[in-house]
Amino acid sequence: MSAYQELDAFKACHQLTLAVHRLAEKLEERDATLAGHLWAAGLCASSRIARGSGFRNRRMFAACVDRTLAALSEIAYYLEMGYAMGLISKEERQELESLSGRALFYSMKLVLTEPPS
Repeated sequence: MSAYQELDAFKACHQLTLAVHRLAEKLEERDATLAGHLWAAGLCASSRIARGSGFRNRRMFAACVDRTLAALSEIAYYLEMGYAMGLISKEERQELESLSGRALFYSMKLVLTEPPS
């Protein structure tokens, strides 16, 4: 198992990424652009942690986790837009916001700790 797979932040982001993928697949026919942006942000959230764990430099690790935080903000906006446009149900939005909140919590916590070895 790689070091990033043991991180709570990665686990939470990975769960969010899987949920985002399921939603993006449903959105694809109705709004391919929104679905694509949502999927890209979801994938970025977890992949930046994986990438960061490969750096031995604390500054590079922190920069990657910072990009995870940015991707989580993007996801929040895309969910807001999808809901406002009637493309995402209240339940779907709440589920992903809950997962996103968990991912944000653990990612912020990760920023304050040392990178994995």
